[in-house]
Amino acid sequence: MSDQNIELLIASPPDRDFLTCELSVGDEVMAEVRIEPIGLAIEIYPKSGGQAWDIPYDGLMDALVKAKTILSEVDTSVKY
Repeated sequence: MSDQNIELLIASPPDRDFLTCELSVGDEVMAEVRIEPIGLAIEIYPKSGGQAWDIPYDGLMDALVKAKTILSEVDTSVKY
């Protein structure tokens, strides 16, 4: 299990209509939380070598809550 912190970065990718919040561990993006017309969505990526992520539950949940909070501050249509 990884003990690295999950870092968050707000992005505006050209292929998305709305802002995203990237969740990264080290130099790898593990997931992207994005604003969609119907609410928030999350896309989870495998590690660069194809392995699954093995991270603490509480760390991931904290990062997801923070991502939702950040995105709701920049777009008031995001609901809690």
